[in-house]
Amino acid sequence: MQKTKRLRKRITLAFLLFGVFLTFTLGISLVAALKSIEAEILDDILKTELTTLQKQAESTAQIPATSRSRSTIIIYTAPLSEQHQLPEHVRNLPQGTYDIVFNGRDYRVLVQHVNDIRYVVQFDDTSIHKREDDFIRLVWLCAILTLLIALVIGWAVAEHVISPIKRLAYQVMAFKNQPGEALDLSEFGDDEIGVLARKLKHYHEQLQYLLIREKEFASNVSHELRTPVTSISMAAEVLAAKADPSTPEYARIQRIQRAADEMSELIETFLILAQINHASTHNTAACAMEPIVRKVIEQQRVWLGDKPVNVSVAVNGQLEVAAHAGILSVLVANLVRNAFRHTDKGAITISLLPDRLSVSDTGAGIDQTIQTQLFKEYITHKSGDSNRIGLGLTIVQRICERYGWKVFFESEKGQGSRFTVLFNPHS
Repeated sequence: MQKTKRLRKRITLAFLLFGVFLTFTLGISLVAALKSIEAEILDDILKTELTTLQKQAESTAQIPATSRSRSTIIIYTAPLSEQHQLPEHVRNLPQGTYDIVFNGRDYRVLVQHVNDIRYVVQFDDTSIHKREDDFIRLVWLCAILTLLIALVIGWAVAEHVISPIKRLAYQVMAFKNQPGEALDLSEFGDDEIGVLARKLKHYHEQLQYLLIREKEFASNVSHELRTPVTSISMAAEVLAAKADPSTPEYARIQRIQRAADEMSELIETFLILAQINHASTHNTAACAMEPIVRKVIEQQRVWLGDKPVNVSVAVNGQLEVAAHAGILSVLVANLVRNAFRHTDKGAITISLLPDRLSVSDTGAGIDQTIQTQLFKEYITHKSGDSNRIGLGLTIVQRICERYGWKVFFESEKGQGSRFTVLFNPHS
């Protein structure tokens, strides 16, 4: 369920990013608004104090001395020609409003010249800045708490959204092991997931119906073919009993018998592959592969003719496979037949290991252009024979899929090919 986990993470991350954006936007806005309001209030206080002092100077008609209206406000005055009388930290400031730091304290300072007199109104806002820092820390704390809440809500919402998707995915995955099962729609509501579940159920039912029809057709055809094949086999036996073993007709009769036997095994294979219930593939006694391989080699030697090809069997361990003997014969026959048909000289080796079977040849190899579609039903070879390679390997592929085996190949143009069937791919 890796995809579902990724989807949950994306939903949670979306909530978290939204929380980050919203929190930082509000936090910065609050801090900026606080600083702006604070500056306006302080400037109003400074201007009010300056106006009050100027009115006092006008009423007394003399330059006011340095005054302290309260513990946080000090007003310095001096003629413009005697600015050296002012404290050094405000002496050279141009007219305007400033934030300065002096002796570890924060000040808001208003400098203004009126009637050749320099007025400096100084407000000690150290305590205000400390409260401002406390407020910023509180904003940060709220931001962190908000992000944690957003993370929890995002995870909960993601779990709520993903839960029906997970149930639907688990039910669909169960079809692989229980193809006859159907979706339980009672777990889904009338939302989009419910609509998807109903569509999937309809699609699965249609697919099951078509699959059953296909397998029933293959089974019926295979049953119908049994009678003519049996008739051919019996007729060949009768002819073989009457023919002189030394005559060329006897060799032809034997060839007919071998073909009839192969057709019987192939029909048996189709019947097994057409079975709807897969239980039969797991209740079969193990068959030794070496006798089957040697039998198939003799049956398929007709494809070698007089070609100078050496055929050998390399046994490197006892290979036993739990499958019907006819299925195994068809599997090996298709691999061996391809090697016999496409090798004009050299050697063909059938290797048996405890967990696999390999068929190697020194033939022409397989064109790079058709290697990717080698297990498809119809492949056009240079000779123009579309079924020359594809059909046999398609049967091999179907058998391997049926029993959970794995088939793969290695081939190099002009160097030959090696086909391997791994009977225990998960061991």
